Amino acid sequence: MAYYISKLRHGVSPYPTLALLLVLVLALTVKSSPHGRVGHPPPNKDSGSGRVSRGCLNQKDLKFPSTLKVDVRISNSDQAFRTVHDVRNRSLAPWDYRLDEDPNRFPQVIADAKCRLSGCVNALGQEDHSFNSVPIQQEILVLRREQGGCLPTYRLEKKVITVGCTCAAPVIHHQS
Repeated sequence: MAYYISKLRHGVSPYPTLALLLVLVLALTVKSSPHGRVGHPPPNKDSGSGRVSRGCLNQKDLKFPSTLKVDVRISNSDQAFRTVHDVRNRSLAPWDYRLDEDPNRFPQVIADAKCRLSGCVNALGQEDHSFNSVPIQQEILVLRREQGGCLPTYRLEKKVITVGCTCAAPVIHHQS
């Protein structure tokens, strides 16, 4: 740095020397880069960007595969059931479950809620018809098994289920 300050005092511009130094550093950086490029991280197989890493067998087919392996285990379902069981009975719009069973669907059994009352529970624990119990619905994805030849195939489907009920003010239609 003292060299450049000395050059400035004597009226000589340090910029050509600095430019040459920067070009040299850049050239060394590019040469030492693993792919001959600067600043490009190696492709990540989990990034989903569509790029294929070197050394892969089939780089031409970038379409999604026709078969997928999916881990469908559900953890802690007992704890979740106990929590929901408690809430469904304490709610101002309590509900019960009906089990929807289908052997050609995953999951094979789905709990579907049904509101117990048309009104809501008041502070005395009695049904109050000035409010309504209304279902809360959720769209979920299920796998549908279809037999096509010797091997079954699985198709992803949407299914609307009722997950619980809530208390709401009634809809009032004014007649004119």
